[in-house]
Amino acid sequence: MKAKLTTRVAVGAAMSAVLLSAAALPAHADPAAGAFGQLVGLGSDTTQDVMNGLSGAIGQNLIGSYDATGSSTTVVTRSGGSAIPRANGSGAGVKLLLTAIGQTGSQTISTSSDSKSVTTADVSGKVDFARSSSGAGANADDAGVLTYIPFGLDAVTVATSPTSVIPTDLTSKEIVSIYKGEIDRVEYKGDESKLLAKGAAVDEGFTAVTITPLIPQAGSGTRSYWLGQLGISEAELTKYPIKDKDLAGKAVQEHKGAALVAGDAELQKATLVPFSVAQWIAQANAKVTDHRDGAVLHSVDGKDPLASSAAPYSLNEGYKGYVRLVYNVVPTVLADDPTSQIAKTFVGTDSLVCKQKDVIKAYGFGLIENDCGATTSKAYRASDSSLEAVVPASATAGKAVTLSASVVSNGDQGGIVEFTAAGKVIATATVAAGKTSGSTQWTPAASGAVEVSATFIPTLPGIAAAEAAAQTINVAAAASTAPTNPKPNTNTSTPAKKATAKVKVTKAKANAKKRTAILTIKVTAKGVKAKSIGGKITVKLGKKTVGKGKVSKGTAKISVKKLKKGKNKLTVSYAGTSTIGKAAISRNVAIKR
Repeated sequence: MKAKLTTRVAVGAAMSAVLLSAAALPAHADPAAGAFGQLVGLGSDTTQDVMNGLSGAIGQNLIGSYDATGSSTTVVTRSGGSAIPRANGSGAGVKLLLTAIGQTGSQTISTSSDSKSVTTADVSGKVDFARSSSGAGANADDAGVLTYIPFGLDAVTVATSPTSVIPTDLTSKEIVSIYKGEIDRVEYKGDESKLLAKGAAVDEGFTAVTITPLIPQAGSGTRSYWLGQLGISEAELTKYPIKDKDLAGKAVQEHKGAALVAGDAELQKATLVPFSVAQWIAQANAKVTDHRDGAVLHSVDGKDPLASSAAPYSLNEGYKGYVRLVYNVVPTVLADDPTSQIAKTFVGTDSLVCKQKDVIKAYGFGLIENDCGATTSKAYRASDSSLEAVVPASATAGKAVTLSASVVSNGDQGGIVEFTAAGKVIATATVAAGKTSGSTQWTPAASGAVEVSATFIPTLPGIAAAEAAAQTINVAAAASTAPTNPKPNTNTSTPAKKATAKVKVTKAKANAKKRTAILTIKVTAKGVKAKSIGGKITVKLGKKTVGKGKVSKGTAKISVKKLKKGKNKLTVSYAGTSTIGKAAISRNVAIKR
C-alpha cells in the first residue's frame, strides 16, 4: 500500500481558535421538571440537541424529547406515569417505540450504563416517536407499521484527539483500510506524519504508534451507519481491530470526545472515531454543552466538512465524504392521518418541524427541502393477533343474544371486535386495556339463517387485525300473539333514502417479492361531504378476503396480502353506513412473475 506523507497543522493554535467562551445554551436536555410533552421521543444522540432546539422553537409543550444520556437511565414521560428506560441510540429508541405500539411484546433497551427489559404493557402510551440517525435498512417494508420521516442531512467524518499525529486529510479508501487493519500504524517526526501499511518498516528518525479505530456503543445509529459505509457487519467486528471501548476501557459514547483523550497519552495520538459534523458544530457554536474535549474533525477526499475555520461554524455543503439523512420515526397509521398531531408535527414540508429551517441549520444539519417530511420509508411488519368468537347457534327474532370474543395480542391493550352479517356491522364489543375478552348484545330483527363474522381491531398500531370464521345463527320467528284493541298506526313516515356511494381505487402499489399491494381507495357519496364519509372496506380475491380497513374522511389505505403471480382481479366492496349505501368495484393488480 502506498504511504502518504503530510505536514500536520499545529493543533494547539488551531483548537484555541475554535473553542468558544461560555455562553447561554438555548437547547435544554429533557423537558423541564414537571413539564410533559404531548409527543414523547427518545433515541439518537446525534439528533437529540436539534430536537430540543425544535421543541423550544415550536413551543406549547408539544415535543418532549429526552436525551440519550442523563443523570438517570430512566425517565418519566407522563404525569403520574411510571419510569421507562432512557433509550441510548437510534436502535434503542426504535426498539422502545416498537414495544410501545405492540409490534413486539418485549425488548431489551440499551441505556448509557446498562440494559433494561420492558414489555408492551410497561411502555404503551409513554413514547410517541423515536429519533434515528439511520434509516430502515434491512427492516424496510412497504406495509410497515413505522414510518421514517427525514428532516435534515448530517455529515459524518473521523475525529481525532488534540495531540493526534494522524494526517488531517484522509481519503475514504484510507479510512476503510484503517478500520480493516490494513493500515495499522502512523509514524511521525516533528510536524510530519505518514500512515504505515501492516508490516511496513518504520522510517529512520520516525516514531510509530499503533492506530486505534473506535466506534460508538451498540445500538447507536452512527455505529450502524459507519459500519455500513465501511462494508463491515456487526458479526465481522472480531476480524478487525475496531473497538467500542476507549483506551481506558469505557464504552464509547457517540459524538463525545472523551474517548479520544482517555488512557495512554502516546496511543491517544493515533486514536480516531466517527463523529457527527452537526453535533460538532452545535457544540462548537455553544448551542449545547460542549463535550468535544478538543476533538478535531478531519477532511475526507480533500473536502473539509466545515464551511469556515472559525465560529460561527456551519456545514460545508460541498462535503460529500459521508452524508446521511436523519429521521423521526413514527407509527405509520398516524403519519397517514393528516388530522393527527404526529402528522401535523412531522409530515410534509409545511409540518411544524420542517418549517423550522433556521433551527435545523443552526444545529449543523443541512436542509433537504422537498424531501423534508416525506413518508415513503416504512419498516417492520405488524405483529399477529388472534380472535375466538362465540355466538349462539340459535336465536329468536326480537330477543337479544350475547356475542362474545376472546383475543390475544402483544401487551393486552385491548381494542374492539366488530360482528358483521351480510357485510354490515351488527354489533361491536369492547375489549378493555388489560383484558382479553369482551361481549355485546345483538337483537335479530327477522327470522332466518344469519352468517356472523367477527374482526378484532387492536388499539395499538403495531398489531394486525384478526378475523374469526363465520358462524351461523338460526333465528326463529317471534311467537305471534292476538292483538288487543290495537291502536291505528298514525306514523306515515318512510325511511330516509341512503346516499348513493361510488368506490374508486386511486392507486395500487404492488410488491412482487412479497406478493402484496397497498391500495389507496376513495369513497364518494352524492350530497355527502368527504369528511363525513366513514365505513368499512373489504377486498376479496375470488371468495377469499385478502384485505380490510376503515374509511376515514372518504379515503382508505388497505394492505392486500397473499396475491398470486400474474393478474389478480380484486373486488373492492364498501359496506356503507346508516346514511350511505353500499358500493363495489373490481380492480386488476398485477404481480410480476
